[in-house]
Amino acid sequence: MVPAVADEDVKIPMAPEGRRRNIVITGSNSGIGKDAACKLAAGGYNVFLACRTMEKAMEARRSVVEEVNALSSRTKRGPGEVTALECDLSSLSSIRKFADEWNKSGRPIDVLVLNAGVALNTGARPPPPRTKDGFEITVGTNHLGHFYLTQLLLDAVEKSPEAPRIVVTASQVHDPSSPGGNVGSKATLGDMQGLAAGIEWEMVDGGGWDADKAYKDSKLCNVLFTRELQRRLQEKGSRVSCNCFSPGLITRTGLFRDQGGFFLSAFDFIVNNVAKVAETVSFGGDCLVTMAVSESLEGKRGVFWSNSKPGKHTFEEVEVSAEAKDAEKGKRLWELSEQAITLALKKQQA
Repeated sequence: MVPAVADEDVKIPMAPEGRRRNIVITGSNSGIGKDAACKLAAGGYNVFLACRTMEKAMEARRSVVEEVNALSSRTKRGPGEVTALECDLSSLSSIRKFADEWNKSGRPIDVLVLNAGVALNTGARPPPPRTKDGFEITVGTNHLGHFYLTQLLLDAVEKSPEAPRIVVTASQVHDPSSPGGNVGSKATLGDMQGLAAGIEWEMVDGGGWDADKAYKDSKLCNVLFTRELQRRLQEKGSRVSCNCFSPGLITRTGLFRDQGGFFLSAFDFIVNNVAKVAETVSFGGDCLVTMAVSESLEGKRGVFWSNSKPGKHTFEEVEVSAEAKDAEKGKRLWELSEQAITLALKKQQA
């Protein structure tokens, strides 16, 4: 178990001496992605902020560099480079452009962090918003976008001379028996007949759109993807490890940007001050840092770490849901995800 530090006591992960290691973080313009980027860069890691627009990436870089300069005064090693990059996970073209430019650079990726996420207002009504390629926005961004990005960048990750890692930001709500997962709609992919239909589906299981369930389903996809990717990596003898985690319920982050103002204010007050089950952005950033560079993850493959005691600032390896353990479902999700992306790419060329 890894205890989190207090908010005012920022823990800086010191990079190993020698070659600067490259860490790519999607969704790093806000929330735990940005917090982790600050800490990692202050510790000497080169951090690449992969954000939805270049404007957001540049704004994030300015803020991160300012924070890094303040934090790095506490270290004996100079800070790492902070680079702003554009990667819109809701656009296959943007993902392809980002990956092509990275691969042309020849740089290895030591840690690829798949952190960006979308969570729509739970009261939203159909029809669902869609990605630029026609997928339901939540699963299309949180799962399919990262799935495609990983396929395009895997060679760069495998070029790392160290012990490369892929880290996926999932959530405990993937599990219907968890405190968050058993409230409201429950995560389940069913037989995935929606995803099997191609592009114009509303839910992976073929049902009608439910914004709450779509988010939970996307997190279940994240866990299944992590485990199936790790299986495939081990099958071919790759050195790359892939693990996922849940940072807990964190209201003061960009993830909830699409929730209504009144709802968010009330929800924030209740979970932080009444129920006291929420975590802080700094805690979530520490969780991400742990997954990315901590020695406690050495030798770990296909595992899930979580704030096992909500609001208590603890972080440890825990079991995933029964559905997330279904290896055959993981294989099927992989195959259908490839199929859906192939169809979308062909549609672009038509």
